[in-house]
Amino acid sequence: MKKLILPLILVMSCLVACTSDEKSLKKAAEAAAAAQFKSTIEEEAKGYLTQSDTFLNAYVSFMVKFAEFSAEDIKLNGGVMGSATVYITSYPPDVRKGLLKVAATVSPAAVNRFNFANAYQLIAKETGRPGEPMKYLFVVYNLRKDTHGDWVVQK
Repeated sequence: MKKLILPLILVMSCLVACTSDEKSLKKAAEAAAAAQFKSTIEEEAKGYLTQSDTFLNAYVSFMVKFAEFSAEDIKLNGGVMGSATVYITSYPPDVRKGLLKVAATVSPAAVNRFNFANAYQLIAKETGRPGEPMKYLFVVYNLRKDTHGDWVVQK
């Protein structure tokens, strides 16, 4: 009986450690994806929304607010390396670009009255696209543990 307990304890502790590593890797991948998405949205908007910084920030806030990230297909390699496929539920890039083109035509005097959600619904209706955010592949990250034990994205 004692011979069975020791291997069982070792197996259970390994499973707990693996689960913990997977959760922390997942969180790190989702956080990195959120930061990358915000940066991408800001870059996309800078080329179109020149009316004011407030208008640009309102667009970025609108897009970030409706973005959800889900790290899936987590793979650990030796406990110090891993990969994660991150999916995003958000407005697709082509629809975002359409919204930016419409928002770019708004006069500086009218930007305070512009509603991104309403404009998106009208664009979706005109183009026949779904009016709700969609889930699609965003990025695949390779991560490694740093000296503090935190997961970081490899460049």
